[in-house]
Amino acid sequence: MIRDTALHAMAVESKEGRRVIELVVESNHQASVRQALRELWAYRDVMWAFAERNVRLKYKQAALGVLWALIQPLSFLAIFVVLFGRFAKPSGDVSSYPAFALSALIPWMFLQTAVSFGAQALMMDGALLRKVYFAREAPILGGVLGSGLDFAIGLGMLLVLSPFLGIHYSWAMLLAVPLWGILALLASGVAMAMGALTIYYRDFRYALPLMLQLWMFASPVAYPLTAVPERWRPVYILLNPAAGILDGFRRTLTQGRGPDLGLLALSTAVSLLVAWLGYRLFKHMEPGFADVV
Repeated sequence: MIRDTALHAMAVESKEGRRVIELVVESNHQASVRQALRELWAYRDVMWAFAERNVRLKYKQAALGVLWALIQPLSFLAIFVVLFGRFAKPSGDVSSYPAFALSALIPWMFLQTAVSFGAQALMMDGALLRKVYFAREAPILGGVLGSGLDFAIGLGMLLVLSPFLGIHYSWAMLLAVPLWGILALLASGVAMAMGALTIYYRDFRYALPLMLQLWMFASPVAYPLTAVPERWRPVYILLNPAAGILDGFRRTLTQGRGPDLGLLALSTAVSLLVAWLGYRLFKHMEPGFADVV
């Protein structure tokens, strides 16, 4: 069976003067990024189907259902309040540490869930991968999109609790939508890289939870970005692009003002680079997926 290949038919003339059809088989790993993205767009319905299936499977036979999308950030919030509430002072106009922490916890939980589910998507769909051809990115991006439901539920919870947390409603809260788009871009790049590496090296499957936990504590979730000296913040964001995005969420959701444009622009640029590198690595390793998974 031929897998992960592109087929092209062209008419040629034989020595006897008859026209015949010649079938050319080319490996997809030679395709350009533009061609790969065009193919992915053609399989967009498949990607949304994976996203819907992931949501159904995640909460299937769960007694609390989508309430788990609220329980997880609230559980971490309780831990942060106990451990850091007395030491980590909220920055800006935020007077409540729960509001301060929750505004970054909700987008962080999305990033963590999206990377975790996206990176394991190809392994979960190994049997399908060996039998049917589709854009191999579809399961991973479906995992990222499916995690968006948890983010939407968490954001809704924050908006409902805002009056009790000392948060004033403002138009700046609408900026949470484009900020989510940048965060999803970063999550997609990391998930594709980790998903491809997991196919060939199963160690990444077991190392990923630890890596995500370390990433959380290296990000301004429990503490403010101002804890990092101002002259080191650009370097910090270059190494951890999630930092500028999380700080943007905190500013827009709790302080009623826009994000720091300089830091957000740097985070966006690094996120684009991570997404591009992750996609290139994925496409480079893609030809052997069906044989190795």
